[in-house]
Amino acid sequence: MTVRAPVSDLAEGERILSGETSRYLCRVRRLAPGDVFVAFDPDARTEADATILDAKADAARVSVGPLRPARVVAGSDVVLVYALAKGDKVDDVVRDATELGATRVIVTRTERAVVKASGDRMKDKLDRWRRIAEQAARQCGRADPPAIEGVFDWPEALERAADCEARFCLDPRAVHALGGALAPAIERGASIAFAIGPEGGLSAPEIESATASGFLPVSLGSFILRTETVAAAVLGAVRVLSSG
Repeated sequence: MTVRAPVSDLAEGERILSGETSRYLCRVRRLAPGDVFVAFDPDARTEADATILDAKADAARVSVGPLRPARVVAGSDVVLVYALAKGDKVDDVVRDATELGATRVIVTRTERAVVKASGDRMKDKLDRWRRIAEQAARQCGRADPPAIEGVFDWPEALERAADCEARFCLDPRAVHALGGALAPAIERGASIAFAIGPEGGLSAPEIESATASGFLPVSLGSFILRTETVAAAVLGAVRVLSSG
């Protein structure tokens, strides 16, 4: 199995890797001098074969070969607007979103969300989610982990997804089923956004706000699903329909 690792500002030639990447390659994967891995630049969507020259666990020295376009990247834009949730739910959603091809995850505050973190604590959470996205991209072979944005109030989160051509708000009371609404958007190659509320659901004013912002309320059926299950289901639907 090919070993992959994110490297910012990837360029051909020798360089010293960051401590985190060095530890992953030299301690976790136990690479030694002469071993080759694939370095990928999440921002530039490029990758290259790189050879370990010095396997220091805190500052590995490597030789990066010629750059090439990354082979595995997301297709059309798929944006997930996800309500801040307690526990590790956002961790799981970020990981699944990366593996299922989301290009952005926008974390939002909602009326019924239990978590109210802010300031330094929220910054720490954002840093953690970005690391999780990079790790998931490394694991699944993807070169462009999704951008993790937040934490925004509901109206601003919706506005940040306004450039998507097809926008859906998950609501178990909705008249429209997701499948019938999503398939035409996939067929025409539209960029897509999903807005998902907290465990207690979105309030009526939040649904109205989403509708006014161009989000179509849609349902996944009569089952009561956890929010992280909803996220995986809608992103999985996009992946299946996009695969032909």
